[in-house]
Amino acid sequence: MAEQKEAALLLWMEDGEIKGRWPLEGAITTIGRWQDNDIVVDDRWVSRHHAQVRRAGDQYIVKDLDSKNGTLVNGRRISEPIALADGDDVQVTPLITLTFVDHASTAPLPSEMRAPRLRLDGEAREVYVHGRLLSPPLSHAQFTLLDLLAQEPGRVYSREDVVRAVWPEDEAQGVSDEAIDALVRRIRLRLRERDPDHEYITTIRGYGFKLETE
Repeated sequence: MAEQKEAALLLWMEDGEIKGRWPLEGAITTIGRWQDNDIVVDDRWVSRHHAQVRRAGDQYIVKDLDSKNGTLVNGRRISEPIALADGDDVQVTPLITLTFVDHASTAPLPSEMRAPRLRLDGEAREVYVHGRLLSPPLSHAQFTLLDLLAQEPGRVYSREDVVRAVWPEDEAQGVSDEAIDALVRRIRLRLRERDPDHEYITTIRGYGFKLETE
């Protein structure tokens, strides 16, 4: 049996941080907005099924799938399938650049070889799980609570901490334990959409909650 060759990668990097990492292991890797793609890019610019990368021996061929806005390689829109070279940039949206890293490349990759399990963008109020945007976004209360727990993962935040962070002062007096538990439960359900095998929020009975990212 022939030895399976190591797969190349598509990396999404921003400000020196890897936000997404996708091995091109299959014969075809699809990129698009719909959830049935191998690489989901949740952006209006991106078509439902936008592009694909086909593995052909030692080569990886990128092809646009008649997308509305086109696929760019190194800033140029492609009209025909082309072979990717190590370091080529692939764009299906102006906001995200996917860098092709060939399996035979000897260039060192960043030390962090995978996207963080959970990342919050406080300014945009967005949540990323394994580099994938959680969409639709969390509600204001849900994001505020998750952001509180993410300030110090592993630290136990009391129910009083949660109430002070999430509810306005004039409403905090009447917040019940049931309301807090319901809010935590909704966040858990949303995070399970992207990572069903990990429980991010742990309840510490009689005290409060903590975030588990490992």
